[in-house]
Amino acid sequence: MQDRAGWVLDNIYTAVLVFNNDLRLTGINTAGENLFFISHGKMYGHSAYEILPASQKLVDNIQRALVTKQPCMEWGIDLYLPDSKAMTVDYMLTPVMDDEACMEVILELINANSYTRVMRENNLSVLHDAARKSLSGMAHEIKNPLGGLRGAAQLLERELKGSDLTDYTRIIINEADRLRNLIDRMLAPAAKSEIKRINIHEALEYVCNVVEAESKFNIKIQRDYDPSLPVLRADREQLIQALLNIARNAVQAINEGGEILVRSRIKRRCTIRRRHYKLAVQIDVIDNGPGVPPEIGEHIFYPMVTGRADGSGLGLSISQSLIQSHNGRLQYERIDDRSYFRILLPVEGGDNGG
Repeated sequence: MQDRAGWVLDNIYTAVLVFNNDLRLTGINTAGENLFFISHGKMYGHSAYEILPASQKLVDNIQRALVTKQPCMEWGIDLYLPDSKAMTVDYMLTPVMDDEACMEVILELINANSYTRVMRENNLSVLHDAARKSLSGMAHEIKNPLGGLRGAAQLLERELKGSDLTDYTRIIINEADRLRNLIDRMLAPAAKSEIKRINIHEALEYVCNVVEAESKFNIKIQRDYDPSLPVLRADREQLIQALLNIARNAVQAINEGGEILVRSRIKRRCTIRRRHYKLAVQIDVIDNGPGVPPEIGEHIFYPMVTGRADGSGLGLSISQSLIQSHNGRLQYERIDDRSYFRILLPVEGGDNGG
């Protein structure tokens, strides 16, 4: 491929693989490497049968496109990667002609699972923002009469002058304070950010140490950090609060002897809330607890949604708002009997995704 063509291919988000008439790989772009989790150097020259060992129908269609010299496309097929991981993809095969001979076939793969997830995340993001705005307006409406109620209870307490009835006024005042603090926590993400350069691993270590120290039983959080991560520009306190809420949620989900893993990785060429970024930091908080109840799985980041009888339903909602205020994304997945809370934080400004 010419340098210019190669540059274009490496900057698109569709996986592109090129096979010659011997069904051997002669080219792959960055999105393709990311899809298969393997470098170009390790795939180059390998046959389609080796690259797609469990996707015989797709390999047969590549061979057919070479023979018939006709393009082919399919939607919603199951693609089985070499590590046995399956995903749903749409694909297109385009023969490359040289006069009358078909020299190569271009295979374009679109991760339909990823597209569906992005659309769902966009929809959830819109609903979440609407819920937060609605809750914020309701919170202000509650705080005004709450202040009057507390003031009236204080005046009544003075009039009673040490009577046993002051136990009741004290309950009113304490409950008013508790509700006010609860509302302030709901509105906390609206606080002004102090953006500075931070080391994400320093913040993660702080969170892990706090959670380990405050746990009611002896836990040891496993760390798996990528030392090559770049410095982030973020509000350290807000990021720590978001991470603390998630880590505490993981601790509450496991029993004594359960496992928690905090992992950091660099993510290349990703889409976050409809914007494209060349680099992002990925943070996973993984636990082997029972997971989120299925009936609330789609709504766990909404205010007041919780799977615990003693939960407020605010921790994950606040974390989501704080992460979104950094142009990031927080998502939940259940994979192989483990719960994954995954944070993506862009390292640099992105291009509008439309």
